[in-house]
Amino acid sequence: MAEHPIPKIKLDYAFSVRVDHKKRIFIQGPTRSRDYVPPAGGEIWGPRLQGKVVPYSGGDYAHSGLLDSHYMLQAEDGAWIYLYNTGYMYPKGGGQIDHNDPTWDAAEDFYYRLTPYFDAPFGPHQWLTRTIMLGTAKRFANPDHTIFTYYAVL
Repeated sequence: MAEHPIPKIKLDYAFSVRVDHKKRIFIQGPTRSRDYVPPAGGEIWGPRLQGKVVPYSGGDYAHSGLLDSHYMLQAEDGAWIYLYNTGYMYPKGGGQIDHNDPTWDAAEDFYYRLTPYFDAPFGPHQWLTRTIMLGTAKRFANPDHTIFTYYAVL
């Protein structure tokens, strides 16, 4: 078998999204736990997209270390964009999250990796629908918000 060079993948920073949270609902069941967290608003900034998070337009339905969130974004030009995040989130080194602790802050001690999916209209934002993206996130407790950072795979 002939040797072929493995192509390198590069990441290009595209934009960041801050999702503000006002309410968290935590459900502990017999087989798994689940959070429901609706977005209270937020902003989008970066070289490839600017705008806002539409308040109460979806939610985060995380369970058992799996990220499952759906939000509507609105670009600066008024275009509506659907965002679906899937991925993993869990404390580095294992352990449990105390959802009732108001001082809990996962910014430094959390593994948060995701692969977003976007629906966008024809026009200047349709690049989102045909670009593989990877993301990271940091969750902050006070005030309660998450910052997602997205990279285009080149």
